[in-house]
Amino acid sequence: MSSTTLRFRTPLPFDNPVSVPILTELVPDGVKPGTLFIVEFDPASQWLAIAATITAGYLRAGGCVGYVAQLRSPEAVKENLLALGVDISAVTSEGRLFMNDWYSATLTAGRLDGVAAGASVFEPIEGGVRVRSLKVADLSLEWLKLSKQGPQAWDVVETWPPGALNIGESMSQTLRFNDEKPYLEWLISRGHPNERRAKRVQLVGVVRGVHTEIFYNQLESTYDGVIDLRVMERDEEAKNFIRLRSLKGQPHDARWHEIQIKRNGEAALVT
Repeated sequence: MSSTTLRFRTPLPFDNPVSVPILTELVPDGVKPGTLFIVEFDPASQWLAIAATITAGYLRAGGCVGYVAQLRSPEAVKENLLALGVDISAVTSEGRLFMNDWYSATLTAGRLDGVAAGASVFEPIEGGVRVRSLKVADLSLEWLKLSKQGPQAWDVVETWPPGALNIGESMSQTLRFNDEKPYLEWLISRGHPNERRAKRVQLVGVVRGVHTEIFYNQLESTYDGVIDLRVMERDEEAKNFIRLRSLKGQPHDARWHEIQIKRNGEAALVT
């Protein structure tokens, strides 16, 4: 078992590939800025450990990361990153870690108290933003309003260079409060164009087996890469595996690779 060796390359010019932890060994030529990945994970898999490992490695190497906490609180994410050697105070003050709290609203039926007509859905917090509503109708209107107003003072993500990383824990949490069709339309018309324009590398999780087959098919067609995380029986024990099933227009390793977790919570490919 070996840790991923990461060398962050400043993406200048804009089309230079970047090294993403874990994916470094699956995409040896580097990931092109603007590449969007969907991560289809088993509920019992180690996706959160992998997400934290990728985030921590990218930050330690000098990169910028926007993290969308959906399955756990931002505080829990930061504790995980701290155990992986990230100086949370430093990367936050440097404006290289932006924490998006989409978790709090999942505890109150998808909407926090105080979201009145005309009020902003995005509430600035220290080192990030709290999303006060997970309803697609609210999010879509807010995106439209912000696109007219331009970048906000709190949104440091829009100042980052191409090749910054965006990690989302699980869109399935947002889908608890929305129908699949309007959510997909919002994602394709609002979310994806913004990520591609900024040339960020995005990895967003979705739970395997809880949505309709047509939703997964449509979802996969809108992303550049599809990553599978599975828990499978091997040698009479459950083991975690990762596979980069597809990556449009870029050479990659599509084989299954075992993932093991170290004592500090770091995920590593077994070699």
